[in-house]
Amino acid sequence: MLDNLFRPSGPSRRSLMIAGGLGLALPALAPSMADAAFVDIKEPSFDSAAEMLNLYVKMSGDTSGKNYGGWYSGHAFAVRPGEMITPLFGFTGFGLGSDRPQADGSFHHLWKEVGYYTDLKTGEVLETWRNPLNGADCDVMPIHNRSVNLTLAQTLPDPAGMEKFGVKLMDGNFAKADDPARPYGVPYAVIGDQISVFSDSVGQVPNKLDPAVWKRESTGGKISVGEFFMLTGSLRQALDPAVTRVDATGAWTRVGPYLPWMLMGPSEGHLLYRSATRKISGPEQLPKDLVAYTRGRYPAFLEFPDDWSTPIESSWEVFMRENKPRA
Repeated sequence: MLDNLFRPSGPSRRSLMIAGGLGLALPALAPSMADAAFVDIKEPSFDSAAEMLNLYVKMSGDTSGKNYGGWYSGHAFAVRPGEMITPLFGFTGFGLGSDRPQADGSFHHLWKEVGYYTDLKTGEVLETWRNPLNGADCDVMPIHNRSVNLTLAQTLPDPAGMEKFGVKLMDGNFAKADDPARPYGVPYAVIGDQISVFSDSVGQVPNKLDPAVWKRESTGGKISVGEFFMLTGSLRQALDPAVTRVDATGAWTRVGPYLPWMLMGPSEGHLLYRSATRKISGPEQLPKDLVAYTRGRYPAFLEFPDDWSTPIESSWEVFMRENKPRA
């Protein structure tokens, strides 16, 4: 069993503040908790694209170029028209990489990732799965993307050019909407002695799996995806010029199509994922059972990537390479 470390706990001050803003009736915090949560730190001001980019890389990785990793764990749900949202499976995994500073102030982000789908009740890694949505017996394919490389630059690409490839940055996210120079920037929120940064994007791209060929695996001609990240850590670390990485935790939410191995075909609906995330120094900080399973299945994913030239690889491309259409 993989212990996904995803356990319910009491509400934090952050959750109470959000709920209070929505008008929900929640008990007030004790004065001692409130006093401890808010300390006297100067409100930050990030006046340039370089400062904003360095803030984000500090939160998500390490501006020095040193290796680091990220662990995630959560659950996936089916969302179908007119039906109750259905929990399907858990998932847990990790990625390893680095952010290598370049002479122009940008960073080369090297990354590879592996992850496993787990039984909701036992936490065991799923190798086969009976799909409750259609009764299909499925061979579960883990996430194992060898290259998710990106360039993080102080100037964002032309939005029109990005949309040609089916990618759209959220309005008001990343850059000032009225600035033609397109400087890099991310929304952030300061909550006492912590800072949270947000990174959201949506896309609609041609499906690599031709529905005429992959009749059971393909959900249609296009894939619509939304990725929503939040990273939270120490405001003091974020503002300290001597610190190259913030010890951040966070959350990742994804809205996307059914996975090819679920054999859903063109069925209506989509998947909703939500997970907790945490930055790590390396595999030595991961749960031992997760490392052991990966060593037996995908040992190369326990090593940090060093190849910048490999193009980005999606789970759909990996699926096509390793599978054939089911009859």
